[in-house]
Amino acid sequence: MKHICLSLLLLCSLHAQAEVTIVEPWVRTTAPGQKVAAGYARIVSDKDVVLVSASSSHADKVEVHEMLMDDGIMKMRPLQRLELKANTPVELKPSGAHLMLIGIKSPVKVGDAIPLTLVFEDGQAVQESVSAVFNGRAVSHQGMEHHAH
Repeated sequence: MKHICLSLLLLCSLHAQAEVTIVEPWVRTTAPGQKVAAGYARIVSDKDVVLVSASSSHADKVEVHEMLMDDGIMKMRPLQRLELKANTPVELKPSGAHLMLIGIKSPVKVGDAIPLTLVFEDGQAVQESVSAVFNGRAVSHQGMEHHAH
């Protein structure tokens, strides 16, 4: 009987986790010697969730940052939490909330697949392979721009 109750509790807790989807993730390419990279995406959840951390094997650490205007000066600051409301997409974008990959291990080049893990307050970890693009645009092998992502 204990095993049945434990199994039911586990099944209920698995069902209670939100379904989080990362849409069109991308990271900006970097110059040689650059130690930070910025990542962007649209994140959607079917339930209210809170993003509490992120990580990547390509960087020493990953932080969620936001850009804000302060006395006419654009400033960036880290966020400890990023709340997502059910079925309301959150845009991680240039000049807004975004991911900062700090202490990158090597330059990010067009076509690189950067591993990224987002961790939510409920313990859920969502893993994604993020494409590296030049200034938010895909680039062909000939260096021509294709389309915006």
